[in-house]
Amino acid sequence: MTTDFTSDDEMSSPEEFEAALGQVILTALENGIDPRGTWEYRTNGTDSDVEVMVVELAD
Repeated sequence: MTTDFTSDDEMSSPEEFEAALGQVILTALENGIDPRGTWEYRTNGTDSDVEVMVVELAD
């Protein structure tokens, strides 16, 4: 990945968040990274820590 998303980047709606998340997942899949599972994101005390679960949907 050539650029990292920063908090200075524009994101002002749930739709923009979903689009950004979708791009991260698609990029992972295209590069042989399995995004399924539980991922922790720690903010080093600046905000709330979160856990994200990625589950493959049935067709």
